[in-house]
Amino acid sequence: MKGNGTHPSGSRTRRIEGILWGLVLFSLPVTSFRLYPNLFGAVQVKPLAFIPLVPFLALAGWRVLRGRQWGWLRALVPLGVFALFALLSTAYGWVQNPPPLFGITYTHRVIRAWLSFAIGLVFLLGALWAYQDAEDLFRALPWLYAGFVLDALWGTLQIAGLTLHIPPYKTLSHLQTTFSLAKLHPKRISGMANEPSWLAEQLVTLYFPWLVAALLSGVRILRRWWVEAGLLVWGGLLLVFTVSRSGVLVAVVTAGGVGTLWLLAWGRRFLTPERLRRLWPRLLAGAGVAVALLAAGIAILMRSNYFAVLFHFAPGQSLVTYFVNIRGGPRLAYNWAAVTLFGEHPWLGVGLGASGFSLYDLLPDWSRTMLPEIARLTSPLHRIFLNPKNMYARLLAETGLLGFLAFLSFLFAIVGHSLAWWAQAGPRARFLAVASLWMVIAIAIYWLTQDSLTFPHVWLGLGTILALAGHPAPHKGAQGSKESPVSSSSGER
Repeated sequence: MKGNGTHPSGSRTRRIEGILWGLVLFSLPVTSFRLYPNLFGAVQVKPLAFIPLVPFLALAGWRVLRGRQWGWLRALVPLGVFALFALLSTAYGWVQNPPPLFGITYTHRVIRAWLSFAIGLVFLLGALWAYQDAEDLFRALPWLYAGFVLDALWGTLQIAGLTLHIPPYKTLSHLQTTFSLAKLHPKRISGMANEPSWLAEQLVTLYFPWLVAALLSGVRILRRWWVEAGLLVWGGLLLVFTVSRSGVLVAVVTAGGVGTLWLLAWGRRFLTPERLRRLWPRLLAGAGVAVALLAAGIAILMRSNYFAVLFHFAPGQSLVTYFVNIRGGPRLAYNWAAVTLFGEHPWLGVGLGASGFSLYDLLPDWSRTMLPEIARLTSPLHRIFLNPKNMYARLLAETGLLGFLAFLSFLFAIVGHSLAWWAQAGPRARFLAVASLWMVIAIAIYWLTQDSLTFPHVWLGLGTILALAGHPAPHKGAQGSKESPVSSSSGER
C-alpha cells in the first residue's frame, strides 16, 4: 500500500485505520442515533458512523500530512468552487438581512446549513483518505455488507411484526427508540434508519450499487455469487416493505439505465453462444426468480393506496391536480416557491440555508386552497421553517445560478470518472463502472425529492468514486480469470 513503508508503525496504523473505517461502514444504517449530546441540536440526521469517523480522520489525517499526500485535493476543486459561490451567496444574504422567522435568525439558519454541509463533507473526506487504490475498497466492502445484513435482519423482524404480529410490532417500535430518534411507522418498515424513505435511499444508493456490480462484473466480494444475489433479493424485499415511492421508482429507473448500458458495452462479450449453451438453465432459473419476485413486489405494493394512487390518471386532469391526488402537492408547492425565489435572486440566491425565510410568501395560490397541509402550515398556530424538498431547487434559490452550475460541474465530474471505467478492460474496471454509475444516477434522481446536504451515505459514495478515479483498476484477481457474472467460480476476490 502507498505510504506504508515510510514509518515503522505504518502498517499497524493502516490496520487500525482499516478497522475504524470498517466500523464507519458497518454503522451507517443508524441514521439518527439518539444518545448524542445536545451539541447536535434538533436535527434528525445524527449518524452513528460519526463516532468511528472522528478517530479515523485523526489517524488518516496525520498519515496524509506526514506523507505529504495532496493528490486528493484535485478531486475537490469543483466542490471547492461551489463552496466559494455558496460563501458569496451567504455574504449577499447578510446584506439583505431578512427579518427573523419564528424567532430564527438568518445567522442561525446559515450556521446550521454550513454545519450540515460540513458533516456531509467529512464523510466524503473520509472516503478520499480511506481508499488509496481498489484493494482498499475490496477490503472494506465486507464491513459494508455486514452492516447491511444486521440492518436487513432488523428490517425482516419488522416485516414479521407487521404481517404476522410476531414479535409484537409495538415491542419492536419500543426497541427502535433505544437507539433511534423516531418510532417505527405503523404500516412501513424503516430498518435502523429514522424513517422508511431513508432506509429505501440507503438500499438504493449505498448497498445495491456494489451488489449489482458484483453480479454484472464477475468480481466476487464474497466467495459465492449466489450469496450476493441473495443479499440483493433480500434488499429488494426490504425496499418493497418500505413502501417508498421514490425508492422503488429510483431503483427501477437506475436498474434500467445501468442494465441497458451494460448490455450495450459488454453484453456480447458475456453472453456468447457457447456461454449461453452452458449456462442457459441457470440463466432461465434466474430470470424466472426475478420475474416472480417482481410480480410479488408489485402485488404487495399495489395493496397500499399510498403507492397505487400513482397510477390513477383522470382524463383531462392537470399536472398540478395529479400531484395533489398522489399526495405530492406540498412538495410541488415548495419546489414552486423555491424556483420563484430563484427568479427574484437569480445570480447569487439568498444564502445557503436561508430559503425558508421567503417560501411562505411565495407559495402558489392553488396550494393555499387545494392543500390542507399548506393551510395548516400558513396558519398562525404553526411555526415550521419550510424547505424546498428538492436539492436543485434549493441550490438555485440559495446559491443562485452561479452556485447551481458549480455544483452541477462537481456532479458531472463524478459522472465523467464513472464513465471512464466503462472504457477500461478487466472485471474490476467493470465492477467500478457499474457501481459508480448506479450511485450517481440514483443520487441525482433522489435529489429531486430531498434537499439535505448531510446524508453520510451520499457523500461517502461520491467520495469513493473520487478516491478511486485516479487509480486504474487492476485486471488480475485472486480467484481466477473467468468473467461470467453467473458462475460461482468466476471473477475475482
